[in-house]
Amino acid sequence: MVYVCDSCGFLFSRTSKQDHCPDCGKHTVRSANDVEQGEFTSRVAGLIRDEFSGEPRFPNYVETEISRLNTFAFKLPATALQIDSDMVIDILVEYGESAASRDELLANVWAKQVDGVTIRFLMPLRLPARPDETHREQVSRIFGALNDNDTFKAKLFDFALRQLKHND
Repeated sequence: MVYVCDSCGFLFSRTSKQDHCPDCGKHTVRSANDVEQGEFTSRVAGLIRDEFSGEPRFPNYVETEISRLNTFAFKLPATALQIDSDMVIDILVEYGESAASRDELLANVWAKQVDGVTIRFLMPLRLPARPDETHREQVSRIFGALNDNDTFKAKLFDFALRQLKHND
């Protein structure tokens, strides 16, 4: 979930409900609206690509370049979804240990058309936690689970079609 502080304007993401700002400490936090969520996702995706990766590459299901900050992002061309379009989709995954249960690894999956303004929450993902698992291993497991998840593929396909319809 993405939150915003009405006092200082700080945008941040957490897997559990927040009542205070981690930046200024005030209790003026609320859920971000669609525009603020889009701004947050664009900032994080840009930071990840600019700071932690060289030239962006389009992933395939065998090899991909993934950057991490308890968040990872990758680009997927619409053609990978069997859609005849030059559209490219930014996929952003936030992940971490569940605040409710240390036995669970949680992830939130978001999608945004590259250079678009609409961001959409696609789905949550829950995996069993593994003791002493590195971030790289968590990212690999989450990425693998998404590749095998028919719900993810269907929601991503639906997102792409809606974007194409909206662009017409």
